[in-house]
Amino acid sequence: MNRAAAPMPSRLTFGAGAEPPDRLIAQDSLSTLAATATGSIDLIYVDPPFATGRMRQGRGHRYADAPDDPEAYTAWLVPYLAEMRRVLAAHGSAFIHLDYRAAHYVKVALDRVFGRARFINEIVWCYSVGGKSQRSFAKKHDTILWYGRTADHAFFPNQVRVPKKPGSHMRVVRDESGALVQEKTCRATGKVYRYPVAAGKVPEDWWTDIETLNHSAGERTGWPTQKPERLLARIVSAASRPGDRVADFFSGSGTTAVIAQRLGRRFIAGDREPAAIAVAARRLAGQGLNLAKAGSPPPDIEVTVALPGRASAPKSLTWLDNRSSDVGKLS
Repeated sequence: MNRAAAPMPSRLTFGAGAEPPDRLIAQDSLSTLAATATGSIDLIYVDPPFATGRMRQGRGHRYADAPDDPEAYTAWLVPYLAEMRRVLAAHGSAFIHLDYRAAHYVKVALDRVFGRARFINEIVWCYSVGGKSQRSFAKKHDTILWYGRTADHAFFPNQVRVPKKPGSHMRVVRDESGALVQEKTCRATGKVYRYPVAAGKVPEDWWTDIETLNHSAGERTGWPTQKPERLLARIVSAASRPGDRVADFFSGSGTTAVIAQRLGRRFIAGDREPAAIAVAARRLAGQGLNLAKAGSPPPDIEVTVALPGRASAPKSLTWLDNRSSDVGKLS
């Protein structure tokens, strides 16, 4: 891959025609949300700062996290949550990704913003990569709080089925066609229940089958706190359909947008860090050109840098260029 420095383009073009573009926006996302039409978003996933009070450092990238004050952090986040609720469609969902520092504070705030009855799931994402403490059990899970805009939230469980685990209490037999099924008999009624093994199952609200990214993972960009593509693919597939509009207002390295583009969803992704938008643009450009090569060019992407009042706001961004000479163009 040629990684020569190049100015950030204002538009990534892949030859999909005249569809309205997807959007990458470098600015505080409260402004992005304010400019987003009411009821226009089908799915929101956000991975806001975790209030560690530290400088978050990756390979070549870093950003200052929010102060370690969960009450102040929650007060800062509430206006974003209120705007997220406003922009969601009636069938829309919001997934808020947090860790132990503020999850309980934000859960109470979400109950107030969305309504306690709109809470759907507390998803516990478990992983094992990283250091271990000698003074406590290792803190190896994040919390993803799922809220619906209304009671009629979209959910497509069959799109995210996973293999059944061995060792079930049910016996495994072959049915009349020779296919493996799990079978159990109700003691009260004598009724026999059969579940095809090949069909898998819908995941529970605790996810242990998706590991966090290690330092050698091929999808790593060097952006700190980057989340794995498999995690976002499950969320996007479970709560949206192709053509739906997905938003991430703390987009970091752009994983939500990358998955939305790959799965045929439209997207809007914003972050206050210009370097994050540069990383996301590079990822989306490379994937978009590959999709175009395969005959399925995605919509263009409009890239906006709008950071008024920020002394360090650049007139252009620097990104890593991975352009192809024979498919698409970046203008």
